[in-house]
Amino acid sequence: MPLSATLPAGRASEGSAEPLMGLDLLRFAAAGLVMAFHLACTAWLVPSSEAAELLGRPMAYPWLLPVSAIGWIGVPIFFVISGTVIAYSASRAGASAFLLNRFLRLMPGILICATVTFMLALAFAPDAPMVLIERYLRTLVLFPVPRWIDGVYWTLGIEVAFYGLVAALLMLGRREQIERVILAVGLVSAAAWCLAASPLWPGLDRLISTRIAKLTLITHGCDFAIGVLMWCGMRQGWTVPRLVGLTACLLGALLQIRYDAFTVATLLGVSPSVGAATAIFLGSLILCQVSGAVNAPLIARFPGLAPRLRRLGLATYPLYLLHTVVGVLMMRLMAGLGLSAPVCLAAGVTAAILIALLVSEHVEPPLRRRMRLALASAQEGAAQMVALRRRRSA
Repeated sequence: MPLSATLPAGRASEGSAEPLMGLDLLRFAAAGLVMAFHLACTAWLVPSSEAAELLGRPMAYPWLLPVSAIGWIGVPIFFVISGTVIAYSASRAGASAFLLNRFLRLMPGILICATVTFMLALAFAPDAPMVLIERYLRTLVLFPVPRWIDGVYWTLGIEVAFYGLVAALLMLGRREQIERVILAVGLVSAAAWCLAASPLWPGLDRLISTRIAKLTLITHGCDFAIGVLMWCGMRQGWTVPRLVGLTACLLGALLQIRYDAFTVATLLGVSPSVGAATAIFLGSLILCQVSGAVNAPLIARFPGLAPRLRRLGLATYPLYLLHTVVGVLMMRLMAGLGLSAPVCLAAGVTAAILIALLVSEHVEPPLRRRMRLALASAQEGAAQMVALRRRRSA
């Protein structure tokens, strides 16, 4: 899951940055799609899902299925945005600063949201307390394989794998090679999906959708590469090799979306919506590109709009992590009061958004500051110990 949406506008200097409003809006929209998928789709069509187990009673929303049944498309969009954001971050920071910033983006939200989910699960989930404790602890340490306290944490391991690859390049002093390396990863991913779509290797699509394939970036490497290439194209211009690479990675991403559309449709028992999912994904890429071109004029014309969209962009991370448990339990409460299914859904969505805003504005920032200070203090203490040992050895 992407964690920042601050990018320079146009050809601004590397030292200056301003919010890219289209990216903030897109991140929030992607989180809204995922929320619709869980609250208005799997909660009544997949009895074994976490949302259905928490809800306890099915609430059908067939009129929302054209949108909610393809809400999963928000995740590939997140990965593209992450590629864009990380390409920007890596262009400005050294390896240690990059790792510190990624850690401070991930961990405060995980600590807060996983704890909230754990406490609510203890009260309402049907699982035994010891089972929930184990999942909670696995979540806090970002354990790479399931299960976690909430299924949405499956994306974080993939994000960490991507961050790790970029950090390794920075440590090796290969900042200028980031685009090429990520493009190579994207091309491998795209080639795998093209091969899976052919009759040459039956069952390859299932193989490259396993957890191991996800963690090695084979499954979603093309998504991250699209984001990196889009950033480089916006900053340095579109060259023929860059356009060819983008086209190849885009083909792989669309084939992966097609596979997911059929897989999810089978799970839900509905008709696959490949065209709608593809249109949303391509539309998000166009929005990313256009927003970079018109960002500065929009900020100048509507100076008050950027901070409002920035609030939504920052709330995306806790919204993604908390929407299932908070939204479904609010729906459950409203249903217990005898309210209609649409009202219950509206209350669940509203509660999830409000809690996400509360976390992003009032809970995450102070925790992040304390963690930053603690890490700085630990680093200073370690440096003093090293200096003391050197003096003693001398």
